[in-house]
Amino acid sequence: MSNIRLIKRFVFLLILIILFGFVGDARPELRNIIIISVDTLRADHLSCYGYPLQTSPAVDAFARDGVLFTNCYTLTPLTTPSFGTMLTSLPPFKHGAKRNGLSLYRKVKTLPYYLKRLGYRTAAFVSNWPLRKKLCGFNKDFDAYYQVFTKKRWLGIMNSEGEAPEVTQKAIAWLKKNRKCRFFLWVLYTEPHAPYILHEKFTFDYSQVPPSTYPPKTKMKKIKKYDSEIAYTDYYIGRLIEKIRQLELYRNSLIVFVGDHGESFGEHNYSRHGRKLYNSTLHVPLIIKLPGNRLKNTVRRENASILDIGPTIFSALNLPGSFPMDGINLFNREGSKLNREILLETYGGTVHFRRKDRRYHMKVKPIRYAILNGSIKVIYNLKSNSFEAYDINKDPFETTSIFYKLLISARDMKQVLLGKVEQVKKYIKLNRNLRLREAVLSKEDLERLKSLGYID
Repeated sequence: MSNIRLIKRFVFLLILIILFGFVGDARPELRNIIIISVDTLRADHLSCYGYPLQTSPAVDAFARDGVLFTNCYTLTPLTTPSFGTMLTSLPPFKHGAKRNGLSLYRKVKTLPYYLKRLGYRTAAFVSNWPLRKKLCGFNKDFDAYYQVFTKKRWLGIMNSEGEAPEVTQKAIAWLKKNRKCRFFLWVLYTEPHAPYILHEKFTFDYSQVPPSTYPPKTKMKKIKKYDSEIAYTDYYIGRLIEKIRQLELYRNSLIVFVGDHGESFGEHNYSRHGRKLYNSTLHVPLIIKLPGNRLKNTVRRENASILDIGPTIFSALNLPGSFPMDGINLFNREGSKLNREILLETYGGTVHFRRKDRRYHMKVKPIRYAILNGSIKVIYNLKSNSFEAYDINKDPFETTSIFYKLLISARDMKQVLLGKVEQVKKYIKLNRNLRLREAVLSKEDLERLKSLGYID
């Protein structure tokens, strides 16, 4: 009998261990999905990405609760195309919004389209004028699409946008009203988009910053204002995240922090963004916090893309591969390979528009394509029919092309890139009639495009 009792006790203890083991490892339910995005944000100017100045304490703290991807890239360095890719998991040549002022193709489905059918309430708070409803068409799948335009930049004359305090306030008000339901919320901060403003409470001492921090020809006067804008925005992002905690939404939410593109400050004889495919405008931050802070304080170094946000969210919802998306689940290590090829693209020209009863069209044409494989990037300039290549690990500022030194590997990548370019051209030609609608640009819109260099 004693042996039987011992066996029974052993079985009972084993059952308890199994049960408590499962309970201890129980994953909190994924209820809400929140994307916090920042316009024109270079990854290498955030302290959690190694920048020597403390520009982003709130984002740094958030990163400790999540997974930080060190090598995330936008596919094209413009706002509408980048966020179009984020919402569709399609590259710009597939979703149609290849330039600011172009809308998504009619038949393209977005992240909120699918989430609404899963019972999610969907809302967006956008604060940059290219994302207005009549220009981009992003609003078509959201339950609510709020345009927070409370200020005009450029001497107060043009480019309506929302400032970080107003964006935060309105997003928090929405969260309070909708905290009881499952929701998908996208919040976009426009700072630090040009023209940069120096905020007196958010300034830094650059005397101890190593000169090697910046690439050659960097315009430091602009950098100081840009960093100030980042810190200013970070403060309000911190307030938003703190409110998410106070409303007891943080634990059960999947929260994504991402930038749409970076900014150039004189390197490669270029300022701003939109035309070239160097990392100054392509390398963006991506941090994903999972429910229950699973995998917290993790750093991942494989190449990632804004393209991957949708598939990663749907995999977290246990719906991998359920929807037509080109990205991958970033938490599937088998799919996240270091030698994954990422196609990068940029376009010149402007958009279709109508003025009174006359219709105008300026051709939106590809000007550069690039392919990124591991740490090697090959860039193709269509106008000059020339190639560049860089090893980003060894030459992070892309100062010296090694295209002719790579020999066989570069030629192989060149052929792959040219093949992809031909596929893109055919796809664009076949889908030129699928636009949601012609963008309706006013005279003011045209002047804005010109002021930002978006019209050749």
